[in-house]
Amino acid sequence: MFHAKKILKGKMACLSFLASLGLVTLLCVASPALAADAPDLGMAATFGILSGTYTNTVSGTTINGDLGYTTGPAVVPTVNGTTHVADPTYNQAGIDQNTALADLILQAGLITCTNIGGGAVNLDAVNVGSGPGVFPPGCYTNGGAMNITVNQTVTLNGVGVYIFRPGGALTTEANTSFVLAGGACESDVYWAPVGATTIGANTAFVGNIFDAAAITIGHFTTLTGRALGFGGVVTTDANTITVPVCAPLPPPGGVTLGKVFNPSTITQGGVSTLTITLSNNNAGVATLNADFTDNLPGGMVIANPTNASTTCSGGTATVTAIAGGTAVTLLSGATIPGGTPGTCTVTVNVIATGVGSLVNTLDVGDLSVDITGGDEDVTNTAPVSVPLKANANKPIPTLNGWGVIIFMVLAGLGSVYYLRKYRRV
Repeated sequence: MFHAKKILKGKMACLSFLASLGLVTLLCVASPALAADAPDLGMAATFGILSGTYTNTVSGTTINGDLGYTTGPAVVPTVNGTTHVADPTYNQAGIDQNTALADLILQAGLITCTNIGGGAVNLDAVNVGSGPGVFPPGCYTNGGAMNITVNQTVTLNGVGVYIFRPGGALTTEANTSFVLAGGACESDVYWAPVGATTIGANTAFVGNIFDAAAITIGHFTTLTGRALGFGGVVTTDANTITVPVCAPLPPPGGVTLGKVFNPSTITQGGVSTLTITLSNNNAGVATLNADFTDNLPGGMVIANPTNASTTCSGGTATVTAIAGGTAVTLLSGATIPGGTPGTCTVTVNVIATGVGSLVNTLDVGDLSVDITGGDEDVTNTAPVSVPLKANANKPIPTLNGWGVIIFMVLAGLGSVYYLRKYRRV
C-alpha cells in the first residue's frame, strides 16, 4: 500500500512538471500578427500642438485647435481653441499621447508591417505596388530615416489607417506635399519616428506626429494634423496647424454606393460576405447603361461557393462571379428602384488569401445609370472604400531551440530524480 502511494505521488509530480513545461512552451512561442488600428488619442485629440517647450519667435502662426505647453513661446500665436499651461487637462493629454504612441509602436512591431528599406528611404520614390510614392492604408517601417525629396508629392489612397514608423528621423525637404485620395483622411495618418521630426519650408504636411525628441515645422508650412511632442520641444515658424475633422461625404449626383464586409475581421483563409448597396435618390428608376464591376484588392478572392446574388432586377442571373476570381459584376440593364433613396444590393462571398487590412475600393464613375425621365447619364461622384481585416492564423505551438534544450534538461533531471526515489522504496 505504501509502495502504491509512492507511485501515485510520483505520477502527480510528473503531471505538475509537465504542466509547468507547457507554460514554458507557450512563452517560447511568438504571438500571431494583428491588424492595424487607430490608437485612442484621448484628451490629446483636441490639441494642435502639445509640447513641453513651445518655441515660436515670429508672428503669423495660427493653431486651429488647443495648445499645451510648460514653457511658452516668445511670440504668442493665434489660438482658435484653448491654451493649457501645465494644467490638469494638459497633463492628462500628455499621458494619453504617450499611451497612443505606445500603441503605435506595439502595432508596428506585431502586425504585418511592410518594411520599405533597411536604411534611410525617400517616401516619394518607394513603390509598394501602386507606383512611386503611392501608399494604400497600412503600416510602413524602415531601418533609418524617412524623407520626402524637395518638390515631391506622396499620395495616400484609400479609407483606412496609415502608420509610418521610421527607424530614425522624419524629414521633408522644402515644397513637398500630400495628395489624399479614395477617402483617405488626415486624422487617420500617424507618424511615430524614432528620431526628431523636421518639416521643410512651404510644405503641406498631413497627419499626427508623435515625437518627444523634437518637432520643427518650417517657414510657411501647413500641418493638417497634430504636433504631439509632450515632454519635448515643438518649434513653429509662421505656420497654420489645423486639427483635422473628416466630414461625411455629401450625397453625390443622384446615385451612391455603399459596401460592408460581414464579418469585418476574419483569419487568413476565412470567408466573409461582401455586400454592395446601390442607392438611387431620384424619383425615376435608374437603369445600368454599362456593366458595374467591383475589382477585389490583392489578398482577396471570390469564395467557392460564390453565393453571388442581387436584389436588383433580374435576380442572380444579372451577377457574374467566378470562384477564385477577383471581380464581381452586375450586368448592364439591371435596375435600381427610385425613391428617397431606392436601393438594391449585390452580395458575394470572398476569402482572405493575405493578411492585414485589405481595402476594397469603388472609384468615382464606377456606376453609370440612365434615370427614367432624365436627359443624361448619372454616375457616382464619390469613391467608397471598406477594409476587411485579415489576421494571421494562430500557429501551432512549438518549442524553439532553447525550449527544446530546456525540455531535455528538465526531462533528464526528472528521470534521474524519480529513478533514485523508486530505488529507495
